[in-house]
Amino acid sequence: MKSLPADNIHQRLCYLRNGTGKTQKEVADELNIQASVLSRIERGETKAVSHDLVIKFAEYYNVSTDYLLCISDVRLRRNVELEELGLTNKALLHLLQGKMDGNILSKMLEHPYFPVLLDTANAYFAESHNSGFTARNAIIDIGTSDIKDFIKEHPEQKIEGQHDVRRLNAEKVTGAEADLEKIKSIFLSMLKDIKKEYDVPQQDISTDELKKKMASMKNQALLQKKKKPSFNETDMAGIVMGIFRNTGMDLDEYEQELFQKLMVHMLQRKRKEN
Repeated sequence: MKSLPADNIHQRLCYLRNGTGKTQKEVADELNIQASVLSRIERGETKAVSHDLVIKFAEYYNVSTDYLLCISDVRLRRNVELEELGLTNKALLHLLQGKMDGNILSKMLEHPYFPVLLDTANAYFAESHNSGFTARNAIIDIGTSDIKDFIKEHPEQKIEGQHDVRRLNAEKVTGAEADLEKIKSIFLSMLKDIKKEYDVPQQDISTDELKKKMASMKNQALLQKKKKPSFNETDMAGIVMGIFRNTGMDLDEYEQELFQKLMVHMLQRKRKEN
């Protein structure tokens, strides 16, 4: 899971839209606003977002306006009363005072094994599995008793018989011990899964890789120029657009179209001036 997005409405809106998997144009159409308006807002070029738009965005993404405005990190449109969380006052105080890492705590709560962990812990505290393991241990006792009787009748089998008795007794376990082993196994599994998220390297390319890509694109442009000497402004704008895309610049369809038109216009004006 990704960490909380940055501390401004522009990046939070971009974060929420990316979470839906929709393009700016799709979201803009559904909100009945222009794609260019949404694009400028997400890029931070709109200094102040109107109250009407904030409310519209909050309703669309089903989050609180306080979350969008970075007043709160709680996405819920209506903040839950603290009493409804079922936590003790001391636990709430630790949370509010920042004595616990909220990020790690959130990952633990979000993990699919967390409910199983709590159920097993509850069974351990209630000793609800003890009766079942008591019956199991009683069966083992019957088995070891039979082996001991067999040893008395066949002394030559004493060593092997004693070995079997020890092996069976080692299988005896209380319900509490079984629950503790299960709790440990679940907890360690959760920690390993969470650590994998921290071990994921940042997705970026090195400076050397960037230089190689730029050199490759330059060679491609020169090759195309040899094949087609009469380059026009649209061809050149397309090459520049390709360079930006290959360097990782994140432009949506609307922005690409605007950028290409601007490049064509600038190149045509430059040619006329010359």
